Amino acid sequence: MKFKKTLASLLVGMIALTALAPLTACRGDDAAMPDIPDTPGDKDSWLYHDKEYDVDWYVDLSFFSYPNSGRDETSQELKRLTGATINFTSPVDDSGQMLQMMIAGDKLPDVVTIQADSDNVVKLAKEGYVWPLDTLAEHWAPTLNDRVEEDIRAYFEMGDGHLYCLPGNAYSDKYIDEDTKFDSNGGLLVRNDWYEWYIAQPNAKDITKPSGLKDAMARVKEQFTGTGAGKVETFTGMLLDQFTGTGNVSTIYLSQYFGAPFEDAEGNYQDVMETAQYKEMLAWLNELYRDGLIRPSNLTAQMDGIGGVISRGEAFVTSVAPQNYYYSYVNAYRNGVEYVPLILTNEAGETPVIQDLTGNGFLVTMISKKAKNIDQIIKLLDFIYSEEGNRLLMFGKEGDMWNWADEEHTQVQYTEKYLNAKKNQELSKYGCNCLTVMMNLAYLDPITSHEGDLEERLYFDNLKRPIRPYCYSYKISWPKLDPSHKDYVDIIRVKTKMDARWGEYLPDIIKSNSAEKSVSQYTATIEAMNRAGRERYLEFYSRSYTENKQKMSVTWGWPKNDPAFKAPTLRNADGTFSNDPIPATGDPYYLIAMN
Repeated sequence: MKFKKTLASLLVGMIALTALAPLTACRGDDAAMPDIPDTPGDKDSWLYHDKEYDVDWYVDLSFFSYPNSGRDETSQELKRLTGATINFTSPVDDSGQMLQMMIAGDKLPDVVTIQADSDNVVKLAKEGYVWPLDTLAEHWAPTLNDRVEEDIRAYFEMGDGHLYCLPGNAYSDKYIDEDTKFDSNGGLLVRNDWYEWYIAQPNAKDITKPSGLKDAMARVKEQFTGTGAGKVETFTGMLLDQFTGTGNVSTIYLSQYFGAPFEDAEGNYQDVMETAQYKEMLAWLNELYRDGLIRPSNLTAQMDGIGGVISRGEAFVTSVAPQNYYYSYVNAYRNGVEYVPLILTNEAGETPVIQDLTGNGFLVTMISKKAKNIDQIIKLLDFIYSEEGNRLLMFGKEGDMWNWADEEHTQVQYTEKYLNAKKNQELSKYGCNCLTVMMNLAYLDPITSHEGDLEERLYFDNLKRPIRPYCYSYKISWPKLDPSHKDYVDIIRVKTKMDARWGEYLPDIIKSNSAEKSVSQYTATIEAMNRAGRERYLEFYSRSYTENKQKMSVTWGWPKNDPAFKAPTLRNADGTFSNDPIPATGDPYYLIAMN
């Protein structure tokens, strides 16, 4: 969860780096399987591990670090259960060069974890650098093949029918029912004291609509810019996330609040960028910019600069992924500035459909054909992928760090040892929540206890929880493009060019000096993307979308197209704006302190 949107721009960059390189001739199966007896399938495979061994594991994320691996208590328990001592390495930056050098030199370590959307996943499998995991499992970890969920298998299976990777942060339908809700990815947050001041004004407008929120920004700016208690010398009405070479994630989040659908009324995929709701959102941002409510510096700011604005409480409204700015929101909170979630709609008041955190996986893990002890490593991955392995790596050793709180095993209960470590921020000392690359958060989130959470942690975790009634899975809208298709490489090239055009021209759309100029710039940008092959890409993607729906037996991908869709209550029964502290949300989704 934490990784997911921290590297949104890197995901696209990795695709761009690898898609432009033509695939070399297949290396073939140059590493014969060892002649080792098959493992029985009558119990979990790791119970048959027969030796201790080291595993060299590369994680292609610059910020991944597990310095105590092999030495902390969780690692020792992992070694007892599987025999493995894991030695992790990671790159110094996220350029992808270290992984490319490993591939080019044919020097991959035993295990490799890379981003799920990276074209390197296809490259490593097609060119024979990694083992098909299902084949290894047939011989030495038969329980793993039974454990991989059907929808996860269907998504990651290659054209040859084999499974070459296991995902982390994947949300299988096995763990999700129609009543399950997860947090959003991005969130619209407002500074609470300024918000409360505005809604108390006798002529306050409906702040859940764009016109009302704009009015609130303008009047808050006039009231609270300056010196003195509760005022700031530099005011920001709307704070957007950083602009990159491929666009801006805030426009994605806001388009979902505005209700831009990715599917038309007939169930066909459509580009949200051409919907009326998306265009309305862009026009609103342009209006905010022209009225001085989005600062020019925001269009060139990096993450540290954006975080500074939040830390200082200078922004009335933020549209970012809060998990990327944890310390910024917490610093503001420590200084008496509290941000709270806000539900925004389009001007017509249509129900937002906000993307939740669920997906098919952020990272995938593969076993290299250079690996030693592959019969043991596949058992190790079987354990890590299992619910038992997830519990160990998240919470530590059962009976020592935690116990079940109930007979149904619906939630864990921490021991005094765990609570003391949590209080002293020493959980990593024991290896808890360190090996995160294969975590199953759809399973872990519901059973995780918030016992002992510090006040500021509760505050932060509540930044998005009240948005949950409006959150829905977008998994169906991300079909896996067939890498065996003859046009696959060309299509990825087209996507790279399209994204580059959008990233180049989006700031110009927002900062245009008139509404007419903004519309004209938007039209010119779409035309530039069309020249890059956009229509061809959309045709390919739309076909994949339809095939994915058929494969998953889904009639409607867009939640509001489903006749059974029930919209959350947004306003009072008489249609008037609700002045609740958190508009259009309810207390049941808040976390409360547990002593």
